[in-house]
Amino acid sequence: MDLIQLRNKALKDNVPIIKPEVEQILKSKLSQSKATNVVEIWTAIGYSSLVIAQTIQDWNWTLTTFEVSYPSYMEAIQNFYNFKQHNITAYNVDPLLIDLKKIFTKKIDFLFIDAVMKLYLDFYLKFEDLLENDCIVLLDNVVKFKSKSKSLYEFIEKNQIDYKLFDIPPNDGLMMFRK
Repeated sequence: MDLIQLRNKALKDNVPIIKPEVEQILKSKLSQSKATNVVEIWTAIGYSSLVIAQTIQDWNWTLTTFEVSYPSYMEAIQNFYNFKQHNITAYNVDPLLIDLKKIFTKKIDFLFIDAVMKLYLDFYLKFEDLLENDCIVLLDNVVKFKSKSKSLYEFIEKNQIDYKLFDIPPNDGLMMFRK
């Protein structure tokens, strides 16, 4: 199986995975940043983790991903194995509920969040102290579900965080900012 087949299977099974446009932006930003310590918050069946892993495979890297659904987590683990991606560490836990300093021994230089929109700010704040200065933070679905993330937008405005929106038709988008 390759990524195209995995994408088709996910779509057939109604598993939410990143859109092709998000995939292209994610790959581009990873390549530009040469990130080596990447964190992804919610991986579902591991499609986006595999995209990340294949993008950064040519440099010394680690990817840590979280998924709260046990069946999705198990499918992701199987997909990582099938794709021979052994540098991915996956946790079947909500990162908001654990002490992250016990997991991360070095600073994170790329954070990708594709989870429940109303928790985006909570996720960012939970990881904030673990992020490198100038860490890229990429947030999916920020236009489509903007009403569910008022606290995130208020935080960004209050702290005068410069961000960029990438339009993803129809009526969605990806937000990027740096710590």
